[in-house]
Amino acid sequence: METAPKKQQLQKRHEALKAERSTWMTDWRDIADHMRPRAFRDQRTDANRSSRSKGSKIINFTPIESARTLASGMMTGITSPARPWFRLTVSGSPELSDSPAVKEWLSTVERVLREAAAKSNIYNGLHMVYADLGPFCVSAMHVEADDEDGARCYVFPVGSYCLAASARGNVDTIFREVSLTVAQLVELFGLEACSEVVKRHHEKGELDQRVDVTHAIYPRTDYVEGQLGPKGKRFASDWWETSSPAHGGFLREAGFDSFPVLCPRWIRTGEDVYGTGPGFDAIGDCRQLQLLERRAAQAADKIVNPPMSAPVAARSTPISLLPGETNFVDGLGAGQALRPAVQIDPAAIDVFERKIAVCENRIRKAFFAHLWLLITEQTGQMTATEVDQRREEKLQQLGAVLEALNDELLDPLLDLLFDICLAAGTIPPPPAELEGVDLKPEYISIMAQAQKLLATTGLERLAAFAGNLSKLDPSVLDKVDLDQLVDEYADSVGVPPSTVRPDAVVEERRKQRAQAQQQQAETAQLQQQAETAKTLADTDLEKPSALSTMLRGVSAR
Repeated sequence: METAPKKQQLQKRHEALKAERSTWMTDWRDIADHMRPRAFRDQRTDANRSSRSKGSKIINFTPIESARTLASGMMTGITSPARPWFRLTVSGSPELSDSPAVKEWLSTVERVLREAAAKSNIYNGLHMVYADLGPFCVSAMHVEADDEDGARCYVFPVGSYCLAASARGNVDTIFREVSLTVAQLVELFGLEACSEVVKRHHEKGELDQRVDVTHAIYPRTDYVEGQLGPKGKRFASDWWETSSPAHGGFLREAGFDSFPVLCPRWIRTGEDVYGTGPGFDAIGDCRQLQLLERRAAQAADKIVNPPMSAPVAARSTPISLLPGETNFVDGLGAGQALRPAVQIDPAAIDVFERKIAVCENRIRKAFFAHLWLLITEQTGQMTATEVDQRREEKLQQLGAVLEALNDELLDPLLDLLFDICLAAGTIPPPPAELEGVDLKPEYISIMAQAQKLLATTGLERLAAFAGNLSKLDPSVLDKVDLDQLVDEYADSVGVPPSTVRPDAVVEERRKQRAQAQQQQAETAQLQQQAETAKTLADTDLEKPSALSTMLRGVSAR
């Protein structure tokens, strides 16, 4: 495809995607004004600029605090850098997972992936993803290989990109608008690839002059497997100067083997490309909260400094409303005294405070603050059982969201990290047993384990019930497969697989224990027989005893 027609087609599709996104922009702008003022970009000129209008609608910062609490809670509960949050298993083959060579290789790969994530800025990027995901319910993070850090991620501001999805509903296309300086353009693409306008700015030393650039990543229709160059990549990656002429300004044609942008959505409805969730749920309360704060401030101001009524005759007489001042006005009668034009009952402030508290509580609930701060915000005393039960109730509300994050954020993130580490040569060759076998991540974060703990309740009840019945009839334990019960419980609480012995090892240990017990019993029997024989040999038959009497009776017969 020629550069000029290709650029025109891409720009045409970009305009179509922006038109489809336009209805979402209004909601995102409203959400940003009330929850995340600096996180939304509806114009490329917003880059690196501060504005007094940003955040001007926010008086009560409860929405900002609630969104931050949600982001911090998700970061700590799902992808905490302070503890392992995933492990690798073999898909559909529990027996293969018991192989020592496979276990060792999987453990090595897990360590490599964790070190790669810790060395890069991925954890910073994930926190920004969660910060956008709560209010806007969508986010986009680009992950690619990096010469310095191994991997590097870039989180795009909401409003700066358009998305499109495949027939399966997975995001596979992104068009992004970004403002870059002349120095950044030359560093990224080289001076020769830039337009004549950029070259002139560079020659004049105007390196900080900003240029609008568009970046598109989309499935390549002319993909040829094994071919060198961009056509050998499943996804195209094209850069061009947005405002340059159609015949120029195309900066780069490249590609990726897999879609490098993670686009999680909170909850997606039908064919919607973008998501909805806490930010959309709380926006009404956020508007009401700021309005109530303004009304409460106006009421308090009128109580402290009310508008005054005065007689017309006092128009030309200076009047002071400062405390302790005295005003002398000629001809001011008793009925003509200064008085407030509007009188506000101070109790009205309490009404405002109660309504504000209700709004704040609803906003915190929308952002699941009651889940993240379950213990710290509890005023009364709770037992450990009550804490667990309440946490289980709250976690059930996030079940669908966590599954969506696994599918749209965590699974593709680990796939990208694996590919980057594999290309860098930091992953050792797999054992022969894993040839043609797919790997499957299993999440062991705090939230993932908490979700799994819901399944342990039934297991614990079954164990307790069977244990109580066994006191009446021990044979009831024959009904319960205790080995399988332990396996299921261990899997639910997320303990390392190495702590639970495989069934074959357990069977061998039991066999050896039975043999040892049998040998011990035989040894004890032989020892008892030997002691009996020795006792018989040492017995004096001349002395009267039960044995001598018995022997004499036998001989007399």
